[in-house]
Amino acid sequence: MTRKNKPHQLPLHVSFREDAVFEDFLPGNNAVAIGTLRQALAKLSDHLIFLWGAPGTGVSHLLQAAIHDLQNQGLSALYLPLSECLAYGPEALEGLDELDAIALDDLDLVSDHAQWQEALFHFYNRMQDQDKLILVGGLCSPFQLDLSLADLQSRLSSGLTLQLVTMGDAERIEWLVWKGRRRGLVIETDVAEFILHRHNRNMQQMVATFDRLDSASLTEKRRLTIPFIKQVLDW
Repeated sequence: MTRKNKPHQLPLHVSFREDAVFEDFLPGNNAVAIGTLRQALAKLSDHLIFLWGAPGTGVSHLLQAAIHDLQNQGLSALYLPLSECLAYGPEALEGLDELDAIALDDLDLVSDHAQWQEALFHFYNRMQDQDKLILVGGLCSPFQLDLSLADLQSRLSSGLTLQLVTMGDAERIEWLVWKGRRRGLVIETDVAEFILHRHNRNMQQMVATFDRLDSASLTEKRRLTIPFIKQVLDW
């Protein structure tokens, strides 16, 4: 694949977080999968990389991190969450094969959309013919996808497949302490345990809770103590 700085126009206004980078992701039990992903991005020898895992395992974060990485290599690359563009129809893919790489998130959502499956099949073929990279994210492995188009399922099963696993409670506590350190916050272990025990295990919601506490701490110029957390979160 030839690296080049190629300008491109986003087809849609889609979510793409500037802070969704590899350095802002605690590997934990996914260290091997993330290491394999980063090696693949450095070598650019795979035509397709499929990331899958339960909600909250970090599939969307890592897809965006991969796009940041590819852009830093000088490639034209785009993150496209299908959850935000299904309503636009398969036409949303038009012209995207001019890019060097694309990350398609939420692939499970096309299981009931035959036209999208057909469009993705042809899009995959165009990208492969040009030796370009597709990254895909989903909730299950490509072999378990509920797709009516068998040829698309076969294509999606032909590349590098990486599974992400859910954090355990010990890892979530480690994540809270680590995340605080990255933001310049001191979160003691007992405080992290308190947050975890009062919170559900949904990592997306935990990230939102952390951001809320971070903002409150900055505004109030106060440390994250248990009494302060109770006040901010009304616990």
